[in-house]
Amino acid sequence: MIDRLRRSIRFEDLLLAAWLVLAEPLLTPADPVAAAAPSVLEGLLGLAGLAGFAICIGARSAPGVVSGLTAGGDIAWAIGPLFGAFALVLDSTGANLGLGDAEPLVILLLIGLALLSRFRLPALDGPTRRGLVTPFVLISAGGFGSFLAGLRDVFDLRHLATTFDTGGGLALSLFEVVLVLLGILVFYLMLVFAPRQVAEKEGSAGTWAIRFGVFVASLAVGATWVGIVRP
Repeated sequence: MIDRLRRSIRFEDLLLAAWLVLAEPLLTPADPVAAAAPSVLEGLLGLAGLAGFAICIGARSAPGVVSGLTAGGDIAWAIGPLFGAFALVLDSTGANLGLGDAEPLVILLLIGLALLSRFRLPALDGPTRRGLVTPFVLISAGGFGSFLAGLRDVFDLRHLATTFDTGGGLALSLFEVVLVLLGILVFYLMLVFAPRQVAEKEGSAGTWAIRFGVFVASLAVGATWVGIVRP
């Protein structure tokens, strides 16, 4: 089991776990009004993530590196969730930087960056492509903060431990957890799995299930310690 876990988890998964456990809770203000306010820092991070994403999309792949966005010459299903992730990051970046009607200009600049990468950069190997996409994944996965704003108790391990200990509302609590997990799975496919397919196609269904488990565990740890620090 340990060997399977070690083979399945990549550096990006560990970095994302650290982001969800430490960075995301610390960067998200406790005050909902402050949390909704524009942040230039987050906007610049989003812009950097979009730039890396565009470069990876446009650049050629080294021999042996295959994109997960195509399957047998056809467009893979992951392209649909990928559009959702791109739209989310672009919208949040525009809101944080106050771009307003200038967002189409950002899209044109990203297209230009992708074309420049296609014809000016050498073919990129797998690790380089993954490194370019990772900032985009971290920024897009940061959207879970707003999604979980009113659901942190569901993932607070103290809440679950109390429920199991007393048995009160156990079935209802488990039902809530299952529903939230299904919702998070949809977001995970859109904000983590699909963008990483831009870099390269890799990982079996079992591998991605393990990665999703690590992702959920990171959310639970982050929600628990935030609940302790910000009761």
